[in-house]
Parts: sequence; structure tokens; C-alpha cells
Amino acid sequence: MASHSITYAVIANWNGKKQLQKCLTSFFANITDLECKVVVVDNASIDGSTEMLQEKFPNVELIKNVENTGFSRANNKGIRHAITNGAKNVLLLNNDVEITDGNWFHTLMGVLNSDSRIGIVGCKLLYPNGKIQHAGGIINLSGGHNRGENEVDTGRYDKIDFVDFVTGAVLLIRSDLICKIGLLDEGFSPLYYEDVDWCVRARLYGFKVAYSPKPTLVHYCGSSANRLNQQVKMFYLRRSFIRFFLLNFQLADIIKRIVKFETRIAIGCFFGRSKNKKLPVALRSDASSRLRFFVKAWSPNIRHLKEIMALRKQRFTITYN
Repeated sequence: MASHSITYAVIANWNGKKQLQKCLTSFFANITDLECKVVVVDNASIDGSTEMLQEKFPNVELIKNVENTGFSRANNKGIRHAITNGAKNVLLLNNDVEITDGNWFHTLMGVLNSDSRIGIVGCKLLYPNGKIQHAGGIINLSGGHNRGENEVDTGRYDKIDFVDFVTGAVLLIRSDLICKIGLLDEGFSPLYYEDVDWCVRARLYGFKVAYSPKPTLVHYCGSSANRLNQQVKMFYLRRSFIRFFLLNFQLADIIKRIVKFETRIAIGCFFGRSKNKKLPVALRSDASSRLRFFVKAWSPNIRHLKEIMALRKQRFTITYN
């Protein structure tokens, strides 16, 4: 049994051999396994990822899935492994993050331990070109948004803030908080919004979600998702956000979202701006495919509406108790 002061890094991997090797090389160059153990949950990779792990990183604990279970299910398997082995804290770490700060782990732990009300901590992430990818997140009617995304890093986000969410690419969470709020919601599988939803649940339980400008790490964003074509990614993004707002928004805000955005998106399936400028709008030639996409994103959420409503009841009971 591991020490009760240990932190476990959980990394989900799917055919990300090169990114994973780079991530782990930078990880172990800036930490010791006495401070943080690592478990990789591999989603049935066929690119030699597991063989590379066993050869180059024998100290990494490996869980092999027989199929690609997606982000939340793979991470949940790693989280359960970590807690079973005595982890006091769990660090979600994407396989395409490069550790570029020698004090990164101590800095994250310092923020987490600075206030017992802080349950989750994330940090500033940069794209490889040096522009900001994530500096904490905000949630509004239009969705979950990364602060500072694609901005030049001028120091605007260089103070610790309490935010609506931090990305699951680098997310440090207390194990006792996980025991209270539960694991990642696998209803978001295979990807998108499960990390945002987790942060919302933490806040419902009275915990704070903290963004720290240090460490500043590099994120080769979406390397696994980028193996999906753009339409598939857009479908999962739409489907998962619909589930997210049905789960977490107040009823008045759900109505506002539907009236202000969903209705406009539905109408936009049929009409677009006129190219000849003689009319303000014109009938779209691809209206049927756009409508199918709209319906397809809503359909699983309507099918699971009973489950969503039951989860809503649990969450809003917590809020008002």
C-alpha cells in the first residue's frame, strides 16, 4: 500500500506513443516518484504505446483497456486505482502536456494546501507557439470558455484566481473531494465537458476551483481528439455541452439558452446570410445535413433525460441544503 501522502498522476492514452514518451520524459525530469506516482490507462493503443512504457518507464503503473473507452472512463479507472492505493491527491494529466517547470509539482501542491476550501487546482497552459491555451475557465450561456485562449501572454493572467473550471489537461484534486462528488461523469463519454462538470460539482459542495499562473506548461492541445475528423469532434462537443447545461444550469438559464442559442442554431440549419446581398438571408443547400447534425446532438440527451433529471435533483438538493 502506498503512503497516504502520495499523489497519483493519472494519464489516459490512446495511440499517443510519441506524445506520451515526451510527456513522461519531461515529467520524470522534474519530479521523483516518491513525490508522485504515475498510472497510465491505455485505451487499446495499437501504436506500440504499451511496449514503449514497459521498456522505457518500468516504474509507471499500466492499466490496459481492451477497447477505447474514452476520456472519462479511462481516467475513472486510473482514479479508482490511485485511491485504492492510498492517494491523498489525484492529478489528471493529458499525455500531450510537456512539463517545462522544475517546481511545477510543488507549486500546484502549494496552492492546493494553502486553503482547505480549495478542492481543485489547475495552471496556465500555452500552445507550442507560446500563446495562451488556458488560464482558467468561465462558464456562461454560450458554453465553457478558456480565459485568454490564443492571446499573447502579456501577464494579464499572472495572479491566482478562483474560476468556474480548470481543464482536465492538468487538474489536481483532493481524493476526499472525489469521494464526496464522485468520479467523472461517464455520460460525457467519449470526450468533452467532463472536466468542466467535475469542477461545477466541486463548487456545489462548497469547494473552490483555483487557477494558478505558475507553473506554466506547454499543451500540444487535442492530440487524441485530433485523430477524429472535424465533424465528429463538433458532434461530441455539441452533444456534451447540451448534457452539461441540462445538468447544471438553473431552469431559467436553460430556457434562456434554448431561446437565445438553440433556437437560433435550429433556424440556422435552414437559412444563412445571402451571398448576393439582395436578401438578408438565403435557404441553405445543405439544410438537411445541418438539421440531422442538430437532431443527432440532442437525441442522446433526450433519451437520457430521466437520468439527467435525477442527477439534477441530487445536485440542486446539495446546493440548497
